[in-house]
Amino acid sequence: MVNGQHVVVFDGLNETEAVLKAVLEPQGCRVNRIRQHHSDSLISRNEVPSIVVVYDDDAENFTTSQPDWNEVPRVIIGSVSKTSTAQHNQSTRFLVQPFQYAELIDSIESLLNQSETT
Repeated sequence: MVNGQHVVVFDGLNETEAVLKAVLEPQGCRVNRIRQHHSDSLISRNEVPSIVVVYDDDAENFTTSQPDWNEVPRVIIGSVSKTSTAQHNQSTRFLVQPFQYAELIDSIESLLNQSETT
């Protein structure tokens, strides 16, 4: 169950936000998309999300614009070469483009469930 949790899509595609809202919001999970140039518009600086979805092209901007979120579990969507060299830990999931939204949703739900048990 993801009730009361918050997922943020950092930059990325409009469709990603729309799909996640359609699937996760009925379960009680808030979903927002922020752009690096407008990061103050949807999320207060003091609010830390439960999960962040970030495209690897935006990953560097993500870590510099939201440094308080470096420990937040995340799903990184990117290329094969970058994901194979990136550090892997239990709070990070990698998806290779092109990806299926079902894979993204499974990864997010897995991380949300994992955070509830810890």
